[in-house]
Amino acid sequence: MRFQVKDLLPRYVTPSMLRWGAVGMTTFAIDYTLFLALFDLSNSVFLANLISVTIATSFNYYTHHKWTFKSDQNHSRSGFKYLINLTFWWIISTSVIKTLVVFGIDPKFAKLAPLVLIVPINYFVLNKIVFKQKI
Repeated sequence: MRFQVKDLLPRYVTPSMLRWGAVGMTTFAIDYTLFLALFDLSNSVFLANLISVTIATSFNYYTHHKWTFKSDQNHSRSGFKYLINLTFWWIISTSVIKTLVVFGIDPKFAKLAPLVLIVPINYFVLNKIVFKQKI
């Protein structure tokens, strides 16, 4: 019997992971595009990141709730947990971006740096805590 990578996919890659990836890439495109445009206008990492994250996150929350995780939790429950998660990661990402910009890194690249930390952890937080299905 021969080992093939495609044999691992059904076991380790679930449909919700694939939907999460699609939503994440779309959210990233919204966030990144808005951040760059708003930073060019305002020259403020704080303001540009606040507005871009707010808009992108609204899209992200509703899409994950309805499509990615097909959550049956009401919005007051999952929304509250989502906002806590969002606030935590927004503080981290804004701090990293601001620090990198102060050290002379172009904001276009600084905006990407926090993703290295956030992306690998966030699927599990959303799936197991924020949009956890009722048993």
